[in-house]
Amino acid sequence: MSSYTVKYNRTTNHIDGLTVRTTGGGKDMGDHVSYYAENACGSLTRYRFAQGATYATLAEALEAARKGGRKLCKTCEKAAEAQIAAEAKTKNEGAPVAAKLKLSEVRGDIRIGSATGSGGVPHAIKETSEGGNVPYCSAKLKNPLRSWGPAMDQNGNLELCAGCSKHVPTGPVTVSVENVEIPGLGRTVPATVITPVETDELDDADRAAVAKLAANAGPTRKTTENTDTTEKDTMAAKTMDKAAQDKAAEEIRADIERLPSLIAEGKDDSAKELKEEISKALPKITGTGAAAIKAKLRAELTKAEKDAKKAKADKDKADKAASTAVEVKGTQDFTKVEGVPDRIVAAAEKVKEVAAQKFARGKEVAEAIFDIRTHILDKDEDPDLTARSDQAKKAATAVYDAVTASLPEEGTDETADIIREAIGDIKKDVRNAMTDVVVGYVRSLDTTPEDPEELKVVEAERAKFKKALEAHPDLKPSEAIYKHYEDAGKALPTQTRAEIAKANREKKALERKKVEEAVKAGELSEEEAAATLSGGGEEEKTPKQLRAAFVQRVTNSFKKQVKEIRAIENAEEQEEALDELTSLISALRKELKADAKS
Repeated sequence: MSSYTVKYNRTTNHIDGLTVRTTGGGKDMGDHVSYYAENACGSLTRYRFAQGATYATLAEALEAARKGGRKLCKTCEKAAEAQIAAEAKTKNEGAPVAAKLKLSEVRGDIRIGSATGSGGVPHAIKETSEGGNVPYCSAKLKNPLRSWGPAMDQNGNLELCAGCSKHVPTGPVTVSVENVEIPGLGRTVPATVITPVETDELDDADRAAVAKLAANAGPTRKTTENTDTTEKDTMAAKTMDKAAQDKAAEEIRADIERLPSLIAEGKDDSAKELKEEISKALPKITGTGAAAIKAKLRAELTKAEKDAKKAKADKDKADKAASTAVEVKGTQDFTKVEGVPDRIVAAAEKVKEVAAQKFARGKEVAEAIFDIRTHILDKDEDPDLTARSDQAKKAATAVYDAVTASLPEEGTDETADIIREAIGDIKKDVRNAMTDVVVGYVRSLDTTPEDPEELKVVEAERAKFKKALEAHPDLKPSEAIYKHYEDAGKALPTQTRAEIAKANREKKALERKKVEEAVKAGELSEEEAAATLSGGGEEEKTPKQLRAAFVQRVTNSFKKQVKEIRAIENAEEQEEALDELTSLISALRKELKADAKS
């Protein structure tokens, strides 16, 4: 059954699922098409959007998309109106509308398959002279189709791809078991042969059986078994004419109308049985236009059940509220309590104060560790300001080890235990502050203090960078150091975190201004402008964010592997698998140390 989803960005609503489409090409990227293709609105395939509600009918989706603060995309609106008009015209002419067939409605000899395994969307496979599995629809699939076998052997309740449903053959088949000779072996084996049946091929007795069973038609199939001495024919029902279809639909609608009263009365078992009866009756509608009739009936069944359950839930909620209504005690709105709003403001200021102190204290530790770095030389005999060398890393580790070594045994002193737990947060604060410390230190080398003692300190620090200053005598000390380290492939940060944030804000403001000017000039639509400013719905990740995502993926994979190893029953195999993981960790640690030394 078709469905329509409202998708949106900051300013505009779009409708996905329209059958009115373009003929453009496009590369399937899994969750979107990389550029304008196979959609009424190009924006749906060029950009990513947030997903809103899904509706069973296009009219409902169109009405919902027109509401709210966002405007509806004109392209989607025109396409939706055109589709609704086309469906209304087709309905009046008695022709079938686009809908998904169930596999029980597909001709039994047609092979069914999927590009993503047994859980993927079923497609009908054409028989072509070139070979290979080609779907009846025009879908662009990332992976090749893998055949599940003929439709008659599949779960009849599964729905076929909407595109294939438009073109796949339907109707009865004969299923025969014949003895087939194996060349060269002189032996025969039974083989199942599935052959489409034309109505003109049936004899008078078969036609009479088809006419008699037409009211209860199911998947049309004729079965015969051919051996040397036996032959059995089992006839299924013929496809229905319009009068039979209308009669069957009328009976199903009568059952659908009974369903809400059963739900409202709380007769869940009876409602479930009735729904199952309706579901079994639907596939029995066959013939021209059957797919559209069944799709409409399924939509009516879904809506009736959903509305009835919601009405019952609302009634139960109201009844419960009425029966449990008691005097409400306690505070109902904290904002109206005298003194509370002022206390909230004061508490918020306290949070700011503590956060600032936390950063300042982290910066103090960062400055102490950075001072150690300035006394450790890297492989180029330069101060290792960014701790690239193994020795600089070990020195920082030694700082934290000295803290834990001086503490009493865990669990014997509350203050010591608090310090142990806080070390992880302190390390994080130090990493956050280190960029500002490096930038501030390098810039300080440009100063010339008036105080003689302070001047001696600055000159002593400059002396540590003799190579950089001699290599670039025409530059300021900070510029010479930045140039020297960059040329050596170990660039230093040149901006504080606050400066980086400010530059990003200014860049975004400039980009927003350019886009607004392009919209005013008619060079961009508002939809394209919104997509440009939102970065296609996904901001570019920083190197730090990418590393964090990588670490999370590796951690999850490692935990999963350990869990699987723990489930091994054989103790020797389990021990061997754990040893392999331990060896891998050791090898990775050596690799990291080797990279740090090189």
